[in-house]
Amino acid sequence: MDEFTSRSKEMSRGVWRHRGLVLMLARRDIIGRYRGSLLGVLRSLVYPLFMLTIYSFVFGGIFKFRWEMGNSSLLEFSLVLFIGMMVFNVFSECIRRSPGVVLAHGRYVKKTVFPLEVLSVVLLAGALFQFLLNLGVWLLFYILFFQRPPLTVLLLPLVVLPLLLFTLGVSWVVASLGTYLRDIGRRVGVLVTAMLFLSPIFYPVTALPERFQALMYLNPLAQVIENARLVLIVGRLPGLGSWCLSLLVSGVVACLGLAFFQRTRGGFADVL
Repeated sequence: MDEFTSRSKEMSRGVWRHRGLVLMLARRDIIGRYRGSLLGVLRSLVYPLFMLTIYSFVFGGIFKFRWEMGNSSLLEFSLVLFIGMMVFNVFSECIRRSPGVVLAHGRYVKKTVFPLEVLSVVLLAGALFQFLLNLGVWLLFYILFFQRPPLTVLLLPLVVLPLLLFTLGVSWVVASLGTYLRDIGRRVGVLVTAMLFLSPIFYPVTALPERFQALMYLNPLAQVIENARLVLIVGRLPGLGSWCLSLLVSGVVACLGLAFFQRTRGGFADVL
């Protein structure tokens, strides 16, 4: 327990100490992503909306999936679906880019004073930027076609906190492995796609057989997705016990991921 606490303090202090560097690299990463693009930032809005239209048509129009939130129209279904996509895309974007993040910044590896662990934080910051854009689009559609969102929307930062910690921990592990194993990116892509369909994004948990519903919550993303829908649409507080457990598990994953990254970073220079 003492080691876990010390790891947690090390992680939080390290990020805070290098916050200026993180912001600078994140800004450079975001600007570089849209530089030279025909649509620029609009591309980040058009693509999710396009995919949302496809998924809504398939799962809401053809398979007729619905959530037990009093919603019956395809538009309402799409807004519920979009919340799941917003949450998942934070995890997906960060993890898909993690295998090559150290390789892409190889010039920093031999600089012993450079905190390589902040590279995963930079990826997470970029994913959060996209999340905020998507959230703005969701709020706009919700206000235009329905009503003002419930006040529980203010709790969204607390709801996604376990997601950020979990994503950061996995990113550190994948970034380290990707430095040594150059083909791991393809395997990570397959696993991320599997997580997409093993999370309650396109269907409600209640659509599963009862004996499998408890297993669904072993997926760390499931609890965050369900809680995000509660605070954004239903206007209900998440269960405190389940949120605390999710936060604890995600915190452990983050600390173990940081420990793994720091333990293995010593060999990065030898393989670059």
